[in-house]
Amino acid sequence: MAGLLVLKLGGSLVTEKRRGGAVREEALKALGAALAGGVEGRPLILVHGGGGRVHDVAAEYRVALGSASPHGVEGFVKTSVETRRLNLRITEILSEAGLKCVGIPSSTIFQTRRGIIVSAALDPILAALDQGLAPILNGDVVFDRELGFTVLSGDTVAVDLSLRLGAERLVFATDVDGIFEHPGEGARLVEMLDRRTLASVRFGDVGDVTGGMASKVEEALRAAEAGVEVYVVNGLIPSRVLDALLGRETVGTKILG
Repeated sequence: MAGLLVLKLGGSLVTEKRRGGAVREEALKALGAALAGGVEGRPLILVHGGGGRVHDVAAEYRVALGSASPHGVEGFVKTSVETRRLNLRITEILSEAGLKCVGIPSSTIFQTRRGIIVSAALDPILAALDQGLAPILNGDVVFDRELGFTVLSGDTVAVDLSLRLGAERLVFATDVDGIFEHPGEGARLVEMLDRRTLASVRFGDVGDVTGGMASKVEEALRAAEAGVEVYVVNGLIPSRVLDALLGRETVGTKILG
């Protein structure tokens, strides 16, 4: 799809790390207003992570294991409720900020086999784009052809859609300035990252059921190596998100294929 932009909103950007995973409404309002005025006329897909509350429930019930988990079905239902609730609230906030958008749960689009996407029913996404709407998908629990069900990360969803639909650019918006050489005090921002320089990067443990920053980088590299322009920027500074989406120079990390 010519000119398609994909924006992944990290779970730590859309929800608080503390306060029970409360939605970061002000940050989303600012981002929604910036997107509404900055990318109008360009096809845009958004994907958001699950954030604290969703990850807590999925981890508690070990939903990623599927039906092998003792209380997996109960966890699947509870996690699904949490992801739907979050997707609806994020869609509502961004819409009120001026972005023309519609929520589409990833569980209605994707099926996996042992966690790998094997089918994607793209018609709702394409129909939304045809109407000038930005589809908003999410990290979700999905049905799996071997496990019964499992967790599908928003990063994987964003990369898969970028590849299937031939996105021009994929931006990962997080709550930090990009990818750092090592976590903690004195960390250095990596402005350009490829598989060769990846060896020098150490990631902190964020306790994320979908793998955290290390998993995000692997997914980002997969897209970059297929020819998609990929950036990681600070989503708390909306101008950087816009600059990255539109291919302008900004503070952050560019992922090279």
